[in-house]
Amino acid sequence: MHIIRAIVFLFVFLLFSCTKEKVHLKILKVTEHSSSQINQSDLVNLLESENNISIDIFYTLYEDSALNRLRNGDVDLLIIPNNINSLNNKFRLLAPLLPRFLIIYTNQRTEISDLKLLLQTSNVYFEDRSKLDSVFFDKLYYNYNIDKQKINTRKLSQLNIDNKSDSLEVYVGLTHINNKFIKKMADSKWSLFSLDNVDNYRKGSKVEGFTLMNTFATPFLIPMYIYKGKPETSILTMSIKDILICRKEMPEELAYNIVKTLVQNKSQLIHKDHIYNFLDFDYSSQVWAFPLHKGAERFVDRDKPSEWLKWIRMIWPIISISVVLIGAFSSIRSMLRKKSRHSIELYYQKVNSINRRIDEVNSVKEINLLMQELNMIKANAIETLANNKFISSQSFNIFLLLYSEINQELKEKLLSIK
Repeated sequence: MHIIRAIVFLFVFLLFSCTKEKVHLKILKVTEHSSSQINQSDLVNLLESENNISIDIFYTLYEDSALNRLRNGDVDLLIIPNNINSLNNKFRLLAPLLPRFLIIYTNQRTEISDLKLLLQTSNVYFEDRSKLDSVFFDKLYYNYNIDKQKINTRKLSQLNIDNKSDSLEVYVGLTHINNKFIKKMADSKWSLFSLDNVDNYRKGSKVEGFTLMNTFATPFLIPMYIYKGKPETSILTMSIKDILICRKEMPEELAYNIVKTLVQNKSQLIHKDHIYNFLDFDYSSQVWAFPLHKGAERFVDRDKPSEWLKWIRMIWPIISISVVLIGAFSSIRSMLRKKSRHSIELYYQKVNSINRRIDEVNSVKEINLLMQELNMIKANAIETLANNKFISSQSFNIFLLLYSEINQELKEKLLSIK
């Protein structure tokens, strides 16, 4: 009996001694709109459930204070725009997060196509922003030769989007594409402003000129119909990604697990909110403000070939064949992507057609028929994607956002009728 008790005691002791102590982390984010609605805790819940950690989130507009708090160990993780410029070599990148987009609205249709003329001849309302966002706008003014002293700046709190003003009014924000205020402006008949003609995209547009000189930003096309049939044409703008950083002293295993959790559970996040389609963990896609943490680097390099295999691939004949195959693959992939874009545009039009008919239906049967038609469009789009082995593009991701919004609107109307 004593031996059995001793064995049980030893087993319990080993069990508890081997159990990892729960890690408590503090995340500080710069700007209210950092990395989407992270305060809605989708990312937080995921990190907590997968890594035996607990997380608290804080918010500030001051990046200098945020960096100091991270440096001093007051917080463990920091979400900050990628345009941060710090000489401190103690910070490391864990993962790129969601992008924010430069969105410009005008209260009336205008023939003005020049950003300088638009801002210097209008009443301009700016979204509240951090110093880092101000740095971005200073670079934008410089690139577009805009004198910010000539901009008639108004407080955002004074903006009444439902008020029909005879004067040209402009809203400027660096925010997420599904920001509720942005959607409300679309409903109030405001018009999105394009920084350049969309036909100039990838042909040396003004946006590409800016992003070439400011590598923290990337060009971005806002497709048609993402806001209940608006915009009626694609809009060319630019985006800045938020990044998740830490001190380089963070344990390598913890950093590895955080990155692994985010990357491998992207589909789970998308299931919760389609905004996470914009998560892109391609670390080679642009220049980052900080070098990779060793743990993140280990995860990124996990599938890299061994040294002897690298040596084999250096043999000239194999390289020659690889170049030919890659060239052929690139051509095929380019054709498929072009075909995919045309297909997605057709689905945009079909979904927008349903959106126009929502106000016309007044019975449960009619709404159910519309929902069946909407679901069939989604099923056909996914089938097209699968059959042609297309790579899911930003246009397809936004198609899913548009589908989700219209589907929700139909459900709400169905409940109101019942």
